[in-house]
Amino acid sequence: MDSNAKLILFLLLAVPPVLTPQIEDIDEDIQFHSRELDLIRNEIRDFQRRIRETSAREKSTLDKLEEIDEEISLVRNLLYRLKKEEKSKRETVVQMESEIEEKQRQYGDLKKRYARRVTNVYKKGRLSDIEILLDSDSWRQAIYRSKYLKIISDYDKTLGREIRETLQDISGKRASLNRELTDMEKIDREKSVRKKWLENRRRMRNRELAQLKRNRQEFSNAINERQKAARELESIITELERDKEKEARLAELERMRREEQLVGRVDFSLLKGKLPWPVKGKIVSHFGSHRNPTLKTVTENTGIDIKGPAGRQVRAVYDGIVTTVTYIRGYGNTVIIDHGDGFYTVYTHVTDVEVGENDYIKARDVIAHVGDSGSFDGAKLHFEIWGNRKKLDPEQWLRKS
Repeated sequence: MDSNAKLILFLLLAVPPVLTPQIEDIDEDIQFHSRELDLIRNEIRDFQRRIRETSAREKSTLDKLEEIDEEISLVRNLLYRLKKEEKSKRETVVQMESEIEEKQRQYGDLKKRYARRVTNVYKKGRLSDIEILLDSDSWRQAIYRSKYLKIISDYDKTLGREIRETLQDISGKRASLNRELTDMEKIDREKSVRKKWLENRRRMRNRELAQLKRNRQEFSNAINERQKAARELESIITELERDKEKEARLAELERMRREEQLVGRVDFSLLKGKLPWPVKGKIVSHFGSHRNPTLKTVTENTGIDIKGPAGRQVRAVYDGIVTTVTYIRGYGNTVIIDHGDGFYTVYTHVTDVEVGENDYIKARDVIAHVGDSGSFDGAKLHFEIWGNRKKLDPEQWLRKS
């Protein structure tokens, strides 16, 4: 029998069947399941159910536009999370492939070592253990040979165990890799379906928006809706200041600042004229009162509107705790950050939000991207600063460009 045949025989006898790790059942639909993604999907389904329940009543163009806008925001959020999940999966797959390659190399080395061992035994022949002991010239030599036999036996057992464990590791990692690849396929299919839906909704939104702008009364209502959104935002800020969890939130903020060892940090109140811009772009609407020449109406802008290309990164102007991530009709996706000392910053019309409520974020961290959610005049960032429940002019707090 040659060495390869002996090796194969050994593997058949010595290596038990490798148990593939149990793979949990996965639904037959296209959706990749995770707790965060399922929460977003449920939110989308609940919103669509509410739309269906009110579909019988007459809706204005503004109502329909706002419903479409909010639904688009929800689906964009899901798509963004799917993309992040896909990226994470790709990184995991690359790591697993590398680990499998390393394990296969280890297995090859072990197999060669065992083959050399079998070959040596085959060439030299092997006496039984009792023959080796009886052939000894003295009892001392017999004892040494007995110890030698035990070492050789232990070595064989160790080698065999290493081969079995390496094969099991390879099998387990391949099973995990297959699960990751299956998840990636599900993510890709769901992304494709959601993107097609999004394209159709965007076309519908553009039609409704064009109709809204043609209707003077409807457009006036849309501007009033913006003022309603400003009041809702003011209510949220007021509630945050009264919130019984405020003390715990500020304590967490101070703890994180100490942990981050922020050198030279000063209170927000001392940063007037020194804050970085949340996004690069041109201010298209300043803080304060504005008269609409077409509608002959006066509206109040509680912040500034910065025009920018859709998708441009929006950054926090200072460190703080994210208190609110929500959708406000008239403002769209909205993020509010508590910076302590009674100061808050607000970022609206954003998309692809990267932070969650109660997250600690540092100055210049990316928190979202420029979008047109809740906006009737294209992609832009609406940015506000609040201090002790008062609306402040952001231009006085941002660095001069």
